[in-house]
Amino acid sequence: MASHEMVCEAENAHEVLFVCTDDACGRRVVVGKARPGLTVIDRGDFSARHVGSLGGISIEGVDVA
Repeated sequence: MASHEMVCEAENAHEVLFVCTDDACGRRVVVGKARPGLTVIDRGDFSARHVGSLGGISIEGVDVA
C-alpha cells in the first residue's frame, strides 16, 4: 500500500486544512480542533495510506466504513 504525507496548508483557531504532498493524489481534508471531526474536501487516491500531524493533531490510519 502506498503511503502519502499530509501537510498543513491553512489553519485557524477551529480547523486545520491538510493537503497531500503527492501531486498525483490531491487529497484535502479539514480537521476540527476544538470539536473533533474530519471533513474530506477532495478524496484523492483512496487506496493510499495518508499520514500527517500538526502538534497535538495527528491523522493516521483513518478507516471509512
